[in-house]
Amino acid sequence: MYFPQNEYIETVYVGQQAGTPILQVHAMLDSDSERPHFYLCWTSSIRRPVYSSWFNMDVNTGILSLNKTLEESDFSSKRALSEIKTLLVFVLAVRLIRSTLVVGEECIRNSPRLTLDFVNATMPQCAQTDMKELCFPHRDTSNPHIMENRFPGALRQLRRLTRLNVCPNYTISYNVQSELVVTAPLDREESECYRLLLVCTVQTETLITKVETSLDVYVNDEDDNAPYVNGTDTADIIISFNRTKGGSFGALFVFDRDLTPIYPIDQSHNKYVGTLLNNEPWIKETFDIKGTFSEKKATLGGIRETVHDYQLVLKKNLYVTENRTLQLDYLVNDTTYPGLEGTVLLHFNVTILPVHIRFANITHMYTLTRRASVYAQVLMATHCTNL
Repeated sequence: MYFPQNEYIETVYVGQQAGTPILQVHAMLDSDSERPHFYLCWTSSIRRPVYSSWFNMDVNTGILSLNKTLEESDFSSKRALSEIKTLLVFVLAVRLIRSTLVVGEECIRNSPRLTLDFVNATMPQCAQTDMKELCFPHRDTSNPHIMENRFPGALRQLRRLTRLNVCPNYTISYNVQSELVVTAPLDREESECYRLLLVCTVQTETLITKVETSLDVYVNDEDDNAPYVNGTDTADIIISFNRTKGGSFGALFVFDRDLTPIYPIDQSHNKYVGTLLNNEPWIKETFDIKGTFSEKKATLGGIRETVHDYQLVLKKNLYVTENRTLQLDYLVNDTTYPGLEGTVLLHFNVTILPVHIRFANITHMYTLTRRASVYAQVLMATHCTNL
């Protein structure tokens, strides 16, 4: 279970009656057996805010409403004023229905924040209210995010709940239902974002007005695609003159239609683990496989995907006389892919050639002075360990 929206904003006025709905929070299901329960929790565990008793959260619908009629005296206490001057913030927590359900006031991680802006004035009358304020929630700053492959369900309330009774003679309707609903599981690899055009029709006795607004609904990724090789899984490498520690050779690419996030660092989503399968000590002491990844947009559809790049790296210098041929097998494992095809086997065929050093003249003559004893040793090159 998760929240499709992480922030809600609304304005509350003096004189609004007890029972007035303010806004609605939604939760999306990960499994059909889940049932959300909504509770208010507080950002400060030291004390409950003075306004905590002013509001009620419906445990089943997620509708936040007034528990009392707001009066000017509610804004007169010093404590209330100090808390109201900064925007009133609520954080909601969702609990699942369980046999041992525990309800507390402590906020859970990733709980959505409700920002309620108190205005020490009465709500504007119908004639002073803009049509768009009648139709859509107030100045939303958070676009919905839907996890792919999850269950359908309602994700957003389109009506402005605080304005339901401001213009009782108006008829307000939408080109969709009054709640925006996901009717089928979404696939991020088909589309990462859906731009919706929401149309609200306001009908009075003499006039019909259409109000439009756009809404972007983003689809979050999960690891539902196996890694694959688009081309070859084998690199033929010849090591000759470049044989120093840190040298890199060859490049094999593994593709994944899923994304690989780099933040937060403790997130294991789509985590790749590589294993060098060769057990020979000399190979393990000499070679390593370095893996990096980047994002690119697929040719078809422009959907982002991950490209992993694997290169052979020297862990130490090689002697110029080193001469051998070997094969390195490297297993790449997508540890969070749930299927049986989450591994790719890469092969590095390595040929190490000796480097022959020949001098045109192997005899050299030096003229030394009588005081050259400190420098009497003359270097003779027989072989080099490094180039």
